Amino acid sequence: MKNNTLQPLSNIEKRQSEENQGLLYSFLHRHGYSIEEFYNIAIFGYLKGIQTYNRREDLRGKYQLAFICEQYMRAEIEDHFRVQNAQKRKPTETIISLDADYAETENLYNCTGGKSAEDEVLELEKIAELLENLSDIQRKIITLKISGFNNKETILLLDMKRSTYYKELERIRSALGNN
Repeated sequence: MKNNTLQPLSNIEKRQSEENQGLLYSFLHRHGYSIEEFYNIAIFGYLKGIQTYNRREDLRGKYQLAFICEQYMRAEIEDHFRVQNAQKRKPTETIISLDADYAETENLYNCTGGKSAEDEVLELEKIAELLENLSDIQRKIITLKISGFNNKETILLLDMKRSTYYKELERIRSALGNN
């Protein structure tokens, strides 16, 4: 039901959005969101809900305006938190196994192993030496993977084709396997 783009409002939609602003404030209050902090996020969902209600007769016959706006505002808030949480990841402090076989949704945090302090230092030195032989894009991939991003997120962040990403992963594994 979620529409990704907000289009200019018609005069009817503008009037309706002004008359029903209470839906937006009620949503924020009921869910415990600060008006100062979340108004600018929820407003886009509210306006998308207004547009959807007015432009889709099939939904207008089934649902009330309040329900449609609620769904769009909830989706905007969820998107906000999803993006915010992805940006707050912290790098791991443990050594990462670059040879591990990764599932699509798995990240490198799940592939660490317990080592002695001496082994960790030696491995860090070897990893630094190996990274010098990688291309710039390969180092970016490794940096994002070590930061905890999964394959899909890394592809999106680097704006790469999926096939290019997996070819680069194979090149990384090959380069690291030869040393």
